[in-house]
Amino acid sequence: MTRNEEDKSLKSNKKSRARRKKKTAAELLRAERRPGPSGSDELDPGDKTLSDAARVLRLIASGALRNDDEDRKDADHIPRDLHGKPLRRLTSEDEAALAHNIQHHGDLDARNTLILANIGLVHLIANQLRRPYIRYEDLVQEGILGLMRATETFEPSRNIRFSTYSVYWIRAKIQRFLQKLDRDDIPKITGAELIEDESGRRKRPRAHKVSIDAKVDSEDGRSVQDFLASSNDGPEDHFLRYEQDKRIHKVLREIARETGDPRLFTIIKWRLLTEEPETLTELGERLNLSREGARLLENKILKLAKVRLKDFKKQTA
Repeated sequence: MTRNEEDKSLKSNKKSRARRKKKTAAELLRAERRPGPSGSDELDPGDKTLSDAARVLRLIASGALRNDDEDRKDADHIPRDLHGKPLRRLTSEDEAALAHNIQHHGDLDARNTLILANIGLVHLIANQLRRPYIRYEDLVQEGILGLMRATETFEPSRNIRFSTYSVYWIRAKIQRFLQKLDRDDIPKITGAELIEDESGRRKRPRAHKVSIDAKVDSEDGRSVQDFLASSNDGPEDHFLRYEQDKRIHKVLREIARETGDPRLFTIIKWRLLTEEPETLTELGERLNLSREGARLLENKILKLAKVRLKDFKKQTA
């Protein structure tokens, strides 16, 4: 075989693999269906160790994943049904009817419809939580498991749309997956185990490495766990906190923009809107100010923010 023939053969194989990878969720699900005794389609049992729900999820995950970065970022791609036809946008009445059929009749078609109509949310959240050392496909699979859980617990009577409700379950499932990896790969440390680097400055632990049992520097000796949100909080509680955080971020950015003081912007960026806030001493060095000077500027920001957030607190009270 000549060099040109080898090149053509390699290109042909690559194109063939690419076509196979771009199969849609609907195509994969149709391929897994077989005629039943009455001629109707039923899911092939496949692996006996998996529930039908888990098998459906894995098929959907495999079909929904695209390899191109541009496709992965497309969280608003058109959802399709099991026959490859575009799904119309679901109304709240549609969601309520589908949820009823899922929860009271175990309707697989209803579950698939609700999942496929909202799978864009899984891609969106998986992209937000991506880690360089974790496969994107694994995050999406966990997210779809969360989406499945949402279909089983959704209560339309609470006057909340399924997309809003499912965000909590998708994000929670992916975050638990990431936290498990962190627990397996990263040793627990406590405040007593902090060390000094070569310059003699104490290192601060990164947020994801701090043990929840570590004691916080407070008079009552509470641990980090005491300050965490309760595991009993429902989706509505998490959504409300998300909206509050979003509002706080918006207010702080408005303050930085409207005052036009670059020092305020620096404090907001490096102390108030970061997971690893700098100390006032570090901010002072960055701004060529004393620690007290940095503290006064921070207080100015907080006072301005407090006034602007009063209206928001009244609305959510």
